[in-house]
Amino acid sequence: MTIKSIALYMFGMIFPLSASAESLYVFIPTEVRANVMQDKIGAFCLDVDVTVFGRAKDFHKQMKISPPNAILSLMPVINYNETYSATLNGSKNGSISEDYVLVSIDKALDLAAITGKRIGAIDLLGRKPMSDFISKLFNTKVKLKRVTKVEDLLALITFGSVDGIFIAESLFEQLRLKSNLNLISTRLNIKLGLASAAISGSTDRKMTECIAAFDTELNTTLGVDKWYML
Repeated sequence: MTIKSIALYMFGMIFPLSASAESLYVFIPTEVRANVMQDKIGAFCLDVDVTVFGRAKDFHKQMKISPPNAILSLMPVINYNETYSATLNGSKNGSISEDYVLVSIDKALDLAAITGKRIGAIDLLGRKPMSDFISKLFNTKVKLKRVTKVEDLLALITFGSVDGIFIAESLFEQLRLKSNLNLISTRLNIKLGLASAAISGSTDRKMTECIAAFDTELNTTLGVDKWYML
């Protein structure tokens, strides 16, 4: 860990020490530990206090306590924080959004009978906002089971805790390879935005310029391959 990123690690997040530099909060669920991700991002954003969060609960709590100058997250999270304006979109294979699927075991779920079904999803917004968000996407009420990581979704469906899991199509193949189950994906008419950066007020654009300079390895971890300035 670099001198810049020495901080207190607790509750799945890293708290920056400096109060003078501009601040960037990062919340993008990945398999990489928060402290490792913070070091990787901090190496590109040398004059920025970078805080990486591993859980939606911690991210949104700190957003209320001490709002940062900028956030780097998935578009549903950025849209939820309306005081921030997107300045940088991540893209993959030429698209700034990706398809989502509903994954079940052995047979596809009947979308016409999805009301009341137990659906697992990675938590992005917190308990009630996430439940409302998923219900709006499906245009009906479902019983949402929130988890922190992709691997937790696999555990949910393996042990029968849910009827299906809601996940990006790009991650479905990863799940299928990790499991001996006969996982079936059902295409949905749902697309969600990829990782993007947003700023508050008159934050220096150098904040987003450092993100645009991320290398291939870091971009891949964040689920994008290019960045586009808005």
